[in-house]
Amino acid sequence: MTSALDIRDDVAFVTGAASGIGRAIATELAGRADISVRLILTDIDESALRSLVSDLNSKFGDHIAIGSKVDTSSWEEQLAAYELGKQAFGRVDYFFANAGIVEHMWLPAFNNSASTSSGPIIRPNLRTLEVDLVGQLYTAALALQVFQRQTPNRHGFRGKLIITASVYGFYASDTMPLYSASKAGILHFARSASTYYGDKDITINCSTFDFTLRKDQLVIFVPVCPNATETKIAPEDFFVPFKTQNLLTPIELIIEQCISLLGNNKDNGKAIGIVGQEVWTHPDDNYKRRENEPAFKLIDHSIGQAFGYWK
Repeated sequence: MTSALDIRDDVAFVTGAASGIGRAIATELAGRADISVRLILTDIDESALRSLVSDLNSKFGDHIAIGSKVDTSSWEEQLAAYELGKQAFGRVDYFFANAGIVEHMWLPAFNNSASTSSGPIIRPNLRTLEVDLVGQLYTAALALQVFQRQTPNRHGFRGKLIITASVYGFYASDTMPLYSASKAGILHFARSASTYYGDKDITINCSTFDFTLRKDQLVIFVPVCPNATETKIAPEDFFVPFKTQNLLTPIELIIEQCISLLGNNKDNGKAIGIVGQEVWTHPDDNYKRRENEPAFKLIDHSIGQAFGYWK
């Protein structure tokens, strides 16, 4: 039996790797003597990414990391980055769907003055959804298809997918409706997908569903959901009141949770919440689930037949 951190020479694909959580994950994976994972790193900031790749290779060994400029809202760019990584390292054991942005104002602030209400109706800005939801789903789709084409590694897994979400996936926000919607969407994707992948050696465990872990399971799927963490996702002065009130979540604690999921760890489908120094597994919302379950089963059966998921 391998230990949870017996992952030397495994390969990880990390989005949003040039700063913040992604950079910390990459540095930890490459730099820890007991880990030394090879890295396929992507980020939209090409200059910062090149600097990181150069730094990791100079400190921890030539060719431990490669980098590709990627806007994660582009499927083609993510796929191209994977193909380069495949040429360099072969298989990919871990996908970290980490890239994200803060809320971009999707509509002008509400103003009921006559001049505003009589103005043109404008197209909404959906950039937040494009990166924080669609971009992460692209990474998930890439990971699942890659894992399907791989045989199990020495840990007994074809691969593991770890998504950086947010506590706003659990709770509503007064001012960030699209950010909150994106993070909630990622969490519900993880829980919903388990019903389809559960009998195909792909276990995406949620407490609502009872799937047995198997040695040849295909993928571990865990959203990690931190509260306020100081990264370059926002200007430095944004974090001043958080520091004053001691409300920041240490990035080291987030990385510790991410790393703990690797190797032969069998946690799957968990939504890990992190705030301050506290870590918890967030429960499913099962309010009135029993009353709705019969209809859910009929709907899923009909949709599954229509999509060809089963006969």
